[in-house]
Amino acid sequence: MPEAIHNFELKDDGTIVDTEEDLQWPLKDSRQELGKWLNWDEANNYVNACNEQKYLGYNDWRLPTKSEVRSLFRNEQAYRTIFLKEKARKAVRRVANYQTGGETSVWTCEVRYDSYAWKCYFPGSREICVEQTVSTTGTSARLVRDV
Repeated sequence: MPEAIHNFELKDDGTIVDTEEDLQWPLKDSRQELGKWLNWDEANNYVNACNEQKYLGYNDWRLPTKSEVRSLFRNEQAYRTIFLKEKARKAVRRVANYQTGGETSVWTCEVRYDSYAWKCYFPGSREICVEQTVSTTGTSARLVRDV
């Protein structure tokens, strides 16, 4: 039977459903799957590849909006436990001490001026707009789909 933490329902297929937002998220982000960070263009290519391969049984994955990422980050402890795999609140992770949990910076689908894209940071849902080609920012793609 699926386990529930806060408004997140853990499924047996490697996904989690946010029952408040009617969104489904994979437990792993692109950094965990590929072992590298992605720029925004690469993140979109990752989405396309996942859809072509029916990643976790679905072919309608996409990058989230800023609002969807904020909703994901809203319950800090649940996000830390489920997605970052932290047992208890720890000091902020740096690139030098990257662990097996997911990234704290994720790309959104939202763009600005055709060459910039928004990404969000956990915790605090800080949002910044950077060039889409920047690849050394420690940012991953966390896919989402509507339920």
